[in-house]
Amino acid sequence: MFLSELWQLAAEAHRAGDDDVLRRVYGFAHWCFRQPEQFLSNASVVSFYEHVFDEWELRDEVAPWLPPEVVAKVRPLWEWRWPAERLSEVDRLLATAPPPDRNAV
Repeated sequence: MFLSELWQLAAEAHRAGDDDVLRRVYGFAHWCFRQPEQFLSNASVVSFYEHVFDEWELRDEVAPWLPPEVVAKVRPLWEWRWPAERLSEVDRLLATAPPPDRNAV
């Protein structure tokens, strides 16, 4: 449940342009993803990363924050949920999105 709420915080931060909150939110979600214990790793995928494009208008802002290893794991879930056109658009965004400056203040 917490990671679902965390995604809502990220969406608000995207709208506000709050890079500090975005760094912390995406950093925590990625930390959870990398944990050897499957509970946190799976929770980050199904409760956070699976939903990052649900607010479609934020897709250009979201794409640069997604590490390749996360995309590889969550993409099958996106395939199951979305039409081919949306998946193609996400693939295009992920291929061209420069990573954010996670060290900027």
